[in-house]
This record gives sequence, C-alpha cells and structure tokens, in this order.
Amino acid sequence: MRRSEGWGTELRKRIRESIQAKTFIAMLALLAGCCIIIYGMVLIFLPKSYRTEMEGQVTEDFYELTETLEAEGWEESSDRILEFSMKNNASVRIDDESGENVFGVNFADDEAGETPAKSLSCSASFAENGQTYRIFAEVSLVPVSQSYGILLNLIPLIAAIILLISVMGAFVCSRYFSRPLIRICSVARRMTGLDMTWKCEVKRSDEIGVLAASLNEMSDRLAEALDSLQSANEKLQQDIEKEREQEKQRIDFFTAVSHELKTPIAIMKGELEGMICQVGEYRDRDRYLRHCMKTVNDMEEIVKEILFAARMGGSDFQLTRSDLNISRMLRKSCQKIKGRIEDRQMRLRMEIEQDFHYEGDGRLLEKVFTNVLGNAAAYSGEGAVITVSLKNGVFCVENTDARIEEEDLKNIFMPFYRVEQSRSRNSGGSGLGLYITKTILDHHGISYKMENTEKGVRFAAAF
Repeated sequence: MRRSEGWGTELRKRIRESIQAKTFIAMLALLAGCCIIIYGMVLIFLPKSYRTEMEGQVTEDFYELTETLEAEGWEESSDRILEFSMKNNASVRIDDESGENVFGVNFADDEAGETPAKSLSCSASFAENGQTYRIFAEVSLVPVSQSYGILLNLIPLIAAIILLISVMGAFVCSRYFSRPLIRICSVARRMTGLDMTWKCEVKRSDEIGVLAASLNEMSDRLAEALDSLQSANEKLQQDIEKEREQEKQRIDFFTAVSHELKTPIAIMKGELEGMICQVGEYRDRDRYLRHCMKTVNDMEEIVKEILFAARMGGSDFQLTRSDLNISRMLRKSCQKIKGRIEDRQMRLRMEIEQDFHYEGDGRLLEKVFTNVLGNAAAYSGEGAVITVSLKNGVFCVENTDARIEEEDLKNIFMPFYRVEQSRSRNSGGSGLGLYITKTILDHHGISYKMENTEKGVRFAAAF
C-alpha cells in the first residue's frame, strides 16, 4: 500500500514538473469532454429531428394521397395506397359513410411495441360518386425508436473511438506545443552553465518562435560578451604575469647592482683605510689616491649605465623617432671602434648597403651599434676577423675565433651576466651592454638573436 502511495506521489510530482504531461492531460480531458458532449447532443436531438422530419414527410404524403383519391377514386388509386403504405411503413383503412371498412392495407412494423408515442395517426375525408369516404392511416415510428436504440448500443464503440481520438489528439497537441518549450527550457538550462555553443532550432513564427529567436540573439550577445571578458581576462592575466616578471627583473636588477657596486666600494674603502693608517705600501698615498680615483670613475660609468638601463625599463619611457640613415650610422660606429680593433691585431670587414633608412631613435640605435661592436672586439682574440654587414635591413656582426656555450646563450642578454665569470670589469665590462641593447631593440620592436656559427659568434637584428 505504501509503495502504491509512493508511486502515486512520484507520478503527481512528475506531472507537476512536466509541461508536456500537463498539456497532454488537459488536452485529453478537453477533447474527451467535447466528444462526449457532442455525442450526447446527437443522442438527444437526432431521434427528435428524425421524428419531426418523418412526421412532416408522412403528413405531406398523406394529403397528396387524399387529393389523388378525391380526384380518381379509391378503387382506381389502390396502387397509390399500397405505395404510401409501403413507403411510410403504415396501415391504411378506408370506411364508407356507415363506418364499414371498404379497403385496407397494412405494412406497419409492430416489433417495437404498442406505445402510442411510437406511431402517428392521420385521417381525412374525400367524396366519390356522391358518397363520402373517410381514410385512416397509422404510421409506425419504430425506425425512430430503433435509431435511438442503435445510438445507445454504439456507446461502448463510440467511447473507445472517443478515447482513441482524444489520446492521439492530446499527444499530437501536447507534442506540438510543449516540444519547442522543452527545447527552449533545455537551452536556457545550458545557458545558466555559460554554454553558448547551442542554437534553439525552432522554426515558427508565433510567440514560441519569437521566444526562440530572442534566446538565440541573447546567446550570441552573451557569447560576444563572454569572449570579450575572456580576452580581457587573458590580457589582464598577461599584464599581471608581465608585471610579476618585471618586478622579478627589477629585484634581480637591483640585487645585481648592489653586488656590482659592493666590490669597488669595498676596494676603495680598504685603500682609504690603509692610507689613513699608513699601513705598508699604502703610505704611498699619491699612487693609491690615483687608483681610488680610477675606481670612482669606473663606478661612475657603472652608475650611468645602471641609470640608463633603469630609465629605459620604466613603463613611461618613450622613443624619439625620426628618419635615420642606418648605413651612415653603422659606418660611423665602425670608424670609432676601428682603432681599438687594429690595436688588438684584429681585422674589420664592412659589407654595408647604401642608404638604408629606418624610423627610430638615433641616439639609442647608435648605442646598440657601439655595444655590439665593442662586445665583439672585447671577446675576440688576436688575428680574429670582425665582419659587420647590413643587407636587406638585417644588421649582423660576426667575429671569428670565439664561441659561446648554449647555456650562456640563454642568459647572455641578462643584466650583469658575463660569459666568462672569471673576467673582471676591466676586461669584461659592466655586464650591462647586451642588456641595454636588448632593451633598446625591444622598444623598437626589432627582432634579434645571438648564435654560434661555423666561424665564430654572430649577432643579428632585423630592422
């Protein structure tokens, strides 16, 4: 019993939650009720209408028969009397003036019983050969009763047909109206999960179609908004990562700065303390004062490069662009460093195309040429050949008798990074040259790379 009640509760719950089930039940009740009402009206009014029609027809035929008898006589019109009796399922009797029966015929059907309501009586008088005759007709209404009985007997079959038609009609109607709503509901449910990859395929021009079209339009707009938000989120994430990377670079940069400045300051402090205390060789103050002065000058150059690199690394740094003759600038930079290269017994080869122009910051790009050429001269041995080329907008510097390990190539553009850790600042520079070069080229949007070749090491930048 409890299981049955639970099943009934579950069924009612499903019906309440399903628009298709509710539509089906409502349409089933409506169609079944309409069919029952229509059949009930047929059951009530069809026999009455049939009886009225039959009475009217009998009355009309009877009076036509009376007129015929008046005109031709009953003996000559016996065939017409028989025809009337057969047609209307009636009994006909003719009496003379004394009330005696002179003619009679009976085709009435008495199977339905003797109820007066089931027969119709008609009478009329006519004259023939100076005598008055009276004709009586009693028409059986058994067909009316039979039609009513047939309708009653057909109730089980009609009920089955009504149920079948109602179920089929309710199913079709509920499916027609609820199916698009179910699709729209499914789409709306997916929308709550921010899934905009769907389309509501409801091809209708009524309110349901308008609702489906509105959902499709709303999904397109939401998809665009979500894509925009996604793009903005990705850009924000990239900005955050970039800011974190910049923050890390700043921390690394200042850590390296403190490390670079700590050594010359410690040297200078030791020499000054030695001179103040006149310890050993530090009694020669003039010599060590000149050495301190050189250390201060080196520190000044390092600080200048640090400030220059820090200023370019700022977010508010702006380039001053102008039309530049890169070919002329590169030849000028080569001339400046040519003496240094020749002093170290190296050769300089120039393969520079004529009048190549570029929109950029001339002061900064000149710094790039100076740093790259100086770096090539500093890290090449005697007898090396330094080739400077500019072809089709690609600037290359290749120096022979040199090679950089792959691990060093990955970090060579980092600030204060030296390929040979044993090099001092006197031989290896401050370690900021290539970092400054990288920063300048990044601001200009110029691609660059450092790589090993069969002959040596090559730096290339494509304007």
